[in-house]
This record gives sequence, C-alpha cells and structure tokens, in this order.
Amino acid sequence: MTAATTPPGVLGRYLRRIQGPRRDRGPARERKRELVAYWLYRTAERLVSSLPRGLVLPAAAAVGNIAYDLAGPKRGLIRENLSRPMGLSPDHPAVARAARRAFRNYAKYLVDMMRYGDLTESEGAHLVRIPNVELLAEARTEGRGVVLCTMHVGGMDLIGPGVKGLGHSLYVVADDTTYGRLYDHLAAVRARQNVFLIGWRNLRGLFRALRSGENLVLFCDGGYRRGDVPVELCGEPTTLPIGPATLAAKGGAPMLPVACRRDRDDRFTARGLPLIRCESTEPAELHRATQALADALGSVLEEDPGQWYMFRPVWPRTDAHRADARAMLEAARRGEDWTKIGA
Repeated sequence: MTAATTPPGVLGRYLRRIQGPRRDRGPARERKRELVAYWLYRTAERLVSSLPRGLVLPAAAAVGNIAYDLAGPKRGLIRENLSRPMGLSPDHPAVARAARRAFRNYAKYLVDMMRYGDLTESEGAHLVRIPNVELLAEARTEGRGVVLCTMHVGGMDLIGPGVKGLGHSLYVVADDTTYGRLYDHLAAVRARQNVFLIGWRNLRGLFRALRSGENLVLFCDGGYRRGDVPVELCGEPTTLPIGPATLAAKGGAPMLPVACRRDRDDRFTARGLPLIRCESTEPAELHRATQALADALGSVLEEDPGQWYMFRPVWPRTDAHRADARAMLEAARRGEDWTKIGA
C-alpha cells in the first residue's frame, strides 16, 4: 500500500509495521508491461463496476469460453491438473468440460474482484454463506492467530466481505515482487474489505500477524517443488508448501483448511474443514500435518474440479521429478527424514 491508501490512524501504523519496509518501486523501475497491465485492469474495473453484476457475469463466462479456445498449452496444463481429482485421462471429454468450466469460473472470479472494493457490508454478507463460521471461533480459543489454508477454488477472496461484518480481518500472503502499481491498487481495494496483503518474503510480518491473533491466509497449490513437503494429493505424489505447517508449529496456531465454492446462483459458500495442528518442525510432524492438509484440500478438489483454476503444474511432470516425489513420500511414511532423500 502507498501512504495515500493505507488506512489512517492506529490501523495504518499497525499495517505498516506488519507489512515491513517497502521496496523501491519508482517509475524508473516500472516495466512497460506492468504499466500497461495496470491501466488495462483499471479500465476494465471501471467498466465492470458501472454495470449490474447479473449482466457482466454471463459476459465474463463467454470471455472465459473464448480464452479456453485460445489458451494453447495452458489448456493442456489445466486438463492435466484436473485429471487427477477426476481420476480420468487428461484427454477424456469430461476433463475437457471441467477445464472449460474452470476458465469460465476464473473469468467470473475476476469480474467479482473488480467489483470487490465497492461491496457494502450487507452485500458482502448476502454474497457469501458461511454455514460453520463457529470453526473460526474454535480455532481462535487459545488467543493465537489461525493459518487458513486454501487453494485457487471458487472465490477465496470473497470470504473477506463475508466475515467483515463478524468483526474479522484476513491477512493474505501475496507475491509483491512484480506489478508494483497494480499490487498497491489491489492491496488498497482489499483493505476496504478488511483483507490485507503481506509480501511472501516478509516472514517477520507473517509471525507478527499470528502473534497478534490474526487470520493468515495461505494458498497451498503452488505446485511441485523439491524443498517442500512430500504428500499424496488426489492419489499421486507431489508436494505442498512447507510454510503452513512451519508457521503453525512455530506460531502455535492451528491450520484451518477452507474452501469457498461458487454456487449455481453465483453466490458463494465458504466452509471450514476440521482443524489441523502441527506440534513441531520435525520432518515427520511436518509431513503428518501437511498430509492431513492435502487430504482435506484434495477432497475439495474432488467435489467439483471445474471450480479449480490453477494454471501451473501441481504434480511433477518429468520421470525424474516423479521418482523424487515418490521416494520422498515413501521415506516420510516410514518415519525417515525425507529432507535427506536425494540430497
């Protein structure tokens, strides 16, 4: 956030402390494509916000269909991802239909985010149903923060307006290393709904948020990485980020898997799954807690794969990486230190 868009008073000072020092993002360092992206987004945002939601959502779905037809390699990649929770070949017609739905849902999500900042409290409460919000209260009984773990399903950001009226805020870990002007704008818009962005490299800010009893949101479907935690997700070895369980262990905070699905009426239903605790940063305990997280979030993907818009590979794509993921997972299941496998 810039000084001009940071909320005033005590909250503003607190956010600046949480988010840490700003890096230099002056005009000389702003790349042309970042500037173009900013102005294109702002133009679309103004247009979308000026029209009724019932009119722009069908238009967005149509754009999503066109985007799918023109997506090229991305079309195959998302079909590969969706084939796992569906248990079908990437070439199966049902997978193709789900992939097309994912593009439509993503386009509709973008439209909702462009209208995000102007939502009133009553509109936010109407837009998002939260049938088991008591889980959030249960997770906060020890006076610590909560690590909310989710994937790019439905509309996780829409939970912010839904819980704002209940007195909650969300702190979302985000990539702040590029698109500086657009990032600052999106941060300011989200702040209107009590959703505050923290740069992913700002570890002190993450721990401060948890120690202050805040709700910290982490997206867990970043894809296979050698240094992350081996898990079985939807029946196949891969990894989930090491961050959620580590933050939970070091911060004394429970992990709360969360899903926010788009319903047929284009409202959302957000629900929490059973709490997961991680007691230490020992490899075996990190694996146990992260596997429980993979099981919970995998069940969300299997319920409605067409709600999942992840345009990066989530499972290993080469034989060597698949072998590594399998070896690390087998070692973790034997109780061995999986971080030493292949090191």
